[in-house]
Amino acid sequence: MSSTVNIDPRTDKAGAIAVAAGSAIWGLFWIPLRYLDDAGITGLWAVAVVLAAALIPSIIVAHFRGESRSFRNIDCWLVGVALGLATVLYFAGVLYSDVIRVIFLFYLLPLWTTLSARIIYGEPIRREQLVVIIAAITGVWLLLGGGTNLPVPQNIGDWCGIGAGFCWGVSLSLLRGREQTPPFASTAATMATGLLMAIVAATVMYYLPPSTSENVLIRDQPLSLGTIAVGLAFGMAVLFPAMLGQIWGARRIPAPTAALLTMTEIIVATVSAGWLIGTDLPPISILGGVIIIMAVFLDLHAQRKKS
Repeated sequence: MSSTVNIDPRTDKAGAIAVAAGSAIWGLFWIPLRYLDDAGITGLWAVAVVLAAALIPSIIVAHFRGESRSFRNIDCWLVGVALGLATVLYFAGVLYSDVIRVIFLFYLLPLWTTLSARIIYGEPIRREQLVVIIAAITGVWLLLGGGTNLPVPQNIGDWCGIGAGFCWGVSLSLLRGREQTPPFASTAATMATGLLMAIVAATVMYYLPPSTSENVLIRDQPLSLGTIAVGLAFGMAVLFPAMLGQIWGARRIPAPTAALLTMTEIIVATVSAGWLIGTDLPPISILGGVIIIMAVFLDLHAQRKKS
């Protein structure tokens, strides 16, 4: 990437809030996907619809913010490809495998950010950092219900989950310290590449056996204007600012911290599902959520103490 790298060990408060808020909003992504699924647009086709809607304001805002020339810059496209691929791999994993296992494997994310930050910037891996990461991953496992079986990859869907977390983690490391990397253009690049990949993946999955492809077909039923409006509204008003917040904030904070803050997504998704559709939230899940929050605050405290 060509932007100047300015590695600062401190955690910028505004950047941390942006990543946490953007990730929390991302945790509501299941709502429009569920609505579109009920309306007949399922799987990666629904993802493509929402990404297409988010692409519109991202291009417009990038133009008015004077970042149109940045589309010639490899910086924003490296980030865009990584995040776009992560998005498609994540939802492909959910379609092909056990949802809980895929989500957990995706949230090995802090490991990838820590390793990539070590490789890219030569940052030392501290003992307390490993403790926080292990605590956060344990919290995710408990939040998802725990269990005695180890969540090891068992099929292509599981590997998609790992690949999604890896791509997202690398993108956080690529963004770190590059405050000159254009956030609006990078967001538009993410939506564009994600949209293209979602369409290609959905088309490929169309020709797979019915046992796997039935979840990603557009059902043979008429689409209402309300359905289209919901997809457009969510993409423009929710997904666009959610992704922008994560990209803007990740440039200003350490990548491992950004990865931990990204876990606000799974907490919001779990709580909102319990509130809106009555999904059971057992005590072990609540304990897992508390552990995740504690791990995040411990990391933020360590960053502030170090600065």
